[in-house]
Amino acid sequence: MALSKRLFAIFSMVEKGSVAADIGCDHGLLSIALIKEGICSHVYACDLRKGPLDRAKQAIECANLSEQITPILSDGLQLVPQDCDTIIIAGMGFETIQGILERDFARLSSFQRIIVQSNRHVDELRRWISDHHFTILQEDIIEEDHFYEVICFSTQWHEAYDEDTVLFGIQQKHALFVPYWKQRLAKIEGILTQLPKQDSSYAQFAQLYKRIAAKLKECTSIEDHT
Repeated sequence: MALSKRLFAIFSMVEKGSVAADIGCDHGLLSIALIKEGICSHVYACDLRKGPLDRAKQAIECANLSEQITPILSDGLQLVPQDCDTIIIAGMGFETIQGILERDFARLSSFQRIIVQSNRHVDELRRWISDHHFTILQEDIIEEDHFYEVICFSTQWHEAYDEDTVLFGIQQKHALFVPYWKQRLAKIEGILTQLPKQDSSYAQFAQLYKRIAAKLKECTSIEDHT
């Protein structure tokens, strides 16, 4: 089965020769692709739910990859073996991803790459990376029914990122950057029309609206001069 655009973006950030752990592997599609395409020498397919892990096991066995993919019933990184150098945590909310990373924070420095895809609050995920002085290596934006952002980072020390980078990321010339943020702007505009101005969150949304509108104006101005 072909990977979705979202999973392919994650797949593309894994370096050849890696030993990866797919946390929340679901049906194991990404794990199988990483082995079949010769990207990883071994993959640990991890999930805290027995049902999805059993389905992943069946798919792995059908693909005759049981020697190269090890299914693990695990909550987060707890049972991931020491030879793993790449972690993938995708398709979850920011709070869940943050919880997984912080529960085993001492282990993070042993991984060369940590690939994360949060369904919500991506700016908060970047702020978490920035607050810990970690280095963002790659980012991608994908459109597939919804827009998704994928971030690959390492624990190598980096200056804290500025507020512009925390919100908008490092891929501000990406072909989908403007369409993505136009959609975000429209959603925030809809929220503002529904919120009473005296609501405690109105000012926060209004400020965010101004920042996004200014960034889109800046992008349009750059395009006009190229």
